[in-house]
Amino acid sequence: MSAKAAPDHSKKFPVIGYLFLIGTALFTAISYAFGRAVDRNLDPESTIFFWFGGALIFSFITVAILPEQREEARNIGRYWKIFLYTSVLTSVGAALWIISIRTIGIPLTSFLMKAQTLFALMLGMIFLGERLNRGETVGILITITGGIIVAYQSDITLLMGTLTALGAAFFYSLISFVVKKVGQRLNMLMVANMRALGVTLFLLIYLFVTGTFEAPTRPIEYIYMILGGTSGALIAKACQFQAIKLIDISRTTAVLPLESLFVILFSYYIFDEIPSLIKLIGGAGIIIGVIFLVVFRGKKPEVLDK
Repeated sequence: MSAKAAPDHSKKFPVIGYLFLIGTALFTAISYAFGRAVDRNLDPESTIFFWFGGALIFSFITVAILPEQREEARNIGRYWKIFLYTSVLTSVGAALWIISIRTIGIPLTSFLMKAQTLFALMLGMIFLGERLNRGETVGILITITGGIIVAYQSDITLLMGTLTALGAAFFYSLISFVVKKVGQRLNMLMVANMRALGVTLFLLIYLFVTGTFEAPTRPIEYIYMILGGTSGALIAKACQFQAIKLIDISRTTAVLPLESLFVILFSYYIFDEIPSLIKLIGGAGIIIGVIFLVVFRGKKPEVLDK
């Protein structure tokens, strides 16, 4: 008799993967809510310093309690490039993200941040020679159409907030591009830990050199920033990595509408803010377009033409 094969729990209980997927969307949305709750008058760079400082505290905890992370920490020299690149790019992108939240609110920022998938595709075409297939072309058109609807603002301040959100999306797409190029063989949790360390150190140096360091006036602000950074930069990413292990990666695109849905609910029930119907329609267009980009990305053009 042949030995019985071990059961594949990822297929038998796919609901666990979807629960982690929901966790990704929920904790990302929670980070948006904390970002909105932080004092608007606090310097954006100082905000991000405390934000990633909170994530760094919990990063140290993960390294301390996980044997594989302690082992990986002994090879920390392999991470110096990813440490340098992600530190600078994340510092700029996260500061723009905070400014956008304060200017146009968390729902529109959430919609426009989805453009990072479009930017990442364009970077791949420019620097990696990647070609578009039919599904990606449709996705780009839908994403751009939705983006125009969301981005159109008659008020110059709101327009600048929109451009700021797109700038944040671009810098985050650069981070993804760098990780793809430099960090293919690295441990992703350690990459996240090194990013938190790098951003905290980079901004600490920047704030003291420029003399712009600003401490919150209320103790509650520290709690907002620490919990926001931990939920978004650490917990949400951990849930995302685990979801990818348990279910098909194309199905993880379900996180896109879920995240924005949670953000809209938090915006309405906590801050009594909600975008207009036309902005919601535009945001839905962006999400649909990005889903096309993710689902069809990497498929050869000739395959889709058959």
